[in-house]
Amino acid sequence: MCLTELPRTNFSNFDDNPVAKLFWGRIELTFGFSVYHFEKGGKLQSLMHSLKYKGKTQIGEFLGRAIGNELNNSGKASKIDLILPIPLHPKKERLRGYNQSDYLAKGIHEVTAIPYASNVVRRTMHTTSQTRKAKFDRWKNVSSIFEIHKPEQVNGKRILVVDDVTTTGSTLESCARELLNHQAAAVAVTVVASSV
Repeated sequence: MCLTELPRTNFSNFDDNPVAKLFWGRIELTFGFSVYHFEKGGKLQSLMHSLKYKGKTQIGEFLGRAIGNELNNSGKASKIDLILPIPLHPKKERLRGYNQSDYLAKGIHEVTAIPYASNVVRRTMHTTSQTRKAKFDRWKNVSSIFEIHKPEQVNGKRILVVDDVTTTGSTLESCARELLNHQAAAVAVTVVASSV
């Protein structure tokens, strides 16, 4: 798969991009962006499906490197001390065998050399799928589902939270809020793809 075949957003070049705007008035972020547009039935959806459900973890690292390149090229990598993947609930991770966001974080690390950790944030509630929920229901579904397992790794750090896809930003907002409540210096978010 050639990266040029995927629908790029160029959002990393603009502070007022649609992903960043999802969070305006909700939570203060250093920045937010997606690398690609999510299109139902597109090549990216097929890639993401293989990453999440078919064990093709190398796709996660591949897409993570694409995010890392965006961070480097836009100058945003210098604003980050630590990369944290959005955690899955342990039950879901056991079922799947891995967390796809861990591989995204690993790919970003390979390109930027920014440290990453997959055991700092825990998901405390097993939520139902967000896919068919309305905006408020999505927010309610994830409003307090994270806890900081290792607060000493968060304190005073500028953190980048990474996930695969975002629609309303509710999951990312919930995680970012918890990090800021535990004295993170700043939080930014990035995803492979967004449907905004």
